[in-house]
Amino acid sequence: MRACCKGTESVSLKKTLKSVCKKIHQLFGNDVKTRSCTVDPDEVRPGDVFFALSEEDEVLEESVGLAIHHGCSAVVADRPVTGIDSVPFFIIPNVAEGFAALCHAIHDYPGKSLKLIGITGTSGKTTTSYLISGMLAEAGFQVGLIGSLGIFDGLGFHVLTEPDMTPDQLVVWLDRMVMNGCTHVIIEASSRMIANGWLGGIQFDAVCLTNIRRDHLDFHKTVEQYRRSKLAVFKYAKKKALAICNIDDRISEAIVPLIDQPLLSIGIRNQAEVGSILVERFSGEQTFIVTAGTEAVSFRTKIIGDEFIYNCMMATALGIGFEIDIKTIVRGIERVENIPSRMERIECGQDFNVYIDSARTADSLAAVLRTVRDVTPGRLICVFGAAEYHDPAKRSLFGKTMETLADSVILTAAVDHLNFETATALCDIGKGFALQNGVRIMPERAEAIAWALSDAAKGDSVIIFGRGESANTEQPDVIPFCDRHFTKQWLYENQTCFV
Repeated sequence: MRACCKGTESVSLKKTLKSVCKKIHQLFGNDVKTRSCTVDPDEVRPGDVFFALSEEDEVLEESVGLAIHHGCSAVVADRPVTGIDSVPFFIIPNVAEGFAALCHAIHDYPGKSLKLIGITGTSGKTTTSYLISGMLAEAGFQVGLIGSLGIFDGLGFHVLTEPDMTPDQLVVWLDRMVMNGCTHVIIEASSRMIANGWLGGIQFDAVCLTNIRRDHLDFHKTVEQYRRSKLAVFKYAKKKALAICNIDDRISEAIVPLIDQPLLSIGIRNQAEVGSILVERFSGEQTFIVTAGTEAVSFRTKIIGDEFIYNCMMATALGIGFEIDIKTIVRGIERVENIPSRMERIECGQDFNVYIDSARTADSLAAVLRTVRDVTPGRLICVFGAAEYHDPAKRSLFGKTMETLADSVILTAAVDHLNFETATALCDIGKGFALQNGVRIMPERAEAIAWALSDAAKGDSVIIFGRGESANTEQPDVIPFCDRHFTKQWLYENQTCFV
């Protein structure tokens, strides 16, 4: 990770660090003016500020020594390094956050020219970001989007190979969006980005908290640390930034008193500023009413499910907070008819329903299965792709949930090729089935999907989980398997079966 100023102006290192750190210990040397920085000692060029992220003392000393050898102008670390006194040395508690802040400073803070909207939560971030984007576009704004599916820079869409945006990448994209005429930018703030301090230098005008459940414990280690990281997103919000929180979510409701920003709550079960009532739901659309104060408006959406209603409510609350006309809000949200792998309906003339979803938690899985069950007169056939990112402590819950809510389950791999980690996940999930009735294990994903589709009859529903839109980063020259493309191809090739 390396950031370099595009202009000629240098920025003060100490002043920038003070913007994100209350405690700065200047071990020796004076303040420096810089135009570039990095966290990789091998990338250091003369004049760079080096931010030392190494955890072990021996590795830290080695990396700092290498950075100085390559000509860095200053070092920022979280503790002293013995025998180093040739360059200014600053000690701060969160080195990554300081690096992020300097990345933004040397690019002259492009985010200050934009309305920045942060969205965090265990699930619903991507869907909510698409709905807000549609609403803002309908209101006449030029919108940029940074999310798990990719980036829209105001002119075109770009697919990412890594799920999380590093600070040097983030500031370059924001700069690009400013040049492309964007007025608003929506950023999916993952728990990893927040915990790592990669949002340093960002000041959100609004923050949406969709929910806080259990996820990413491979990184956060404990549920408490994960929840803390989600709450920490408000550290990067302006004092008067709008906060939107789902108070039907138990953990989110509990942290509401800790949020200092002006807040709008959403909820269906609990009384909130923005509420909703389901009117009717079919396999390909649903109608619901959203209430806000004395106003009540009707929505008809192609995407179905209670989780989608929550996402629509969150987008509506943001629109109200941004003083967008309610009719414009409705048109903007209804224009979003499809989101990749988010309750995505596949229609190729077949006489049964097919959906693709990327649920990562047992709660999300259960919500999707209940939604599909409600609109399915026949059997519910579930294809679930196991992956190493599924929380090992909760894998059996996936099996238990599917055994309870689905009629037939096919367990497969979420990756292109079965490996040891995926095989372990398959076994762990399989342990959640008490009776082992109605479950098949078919490691080859294409074979599993094809079997489910061929087994479906009129009135049934097939729901395919576990792949999402993730790219095959391990083999960049190989086109990754795509659930959508394979499913459509199979359905079109077997059209005679549905006549």
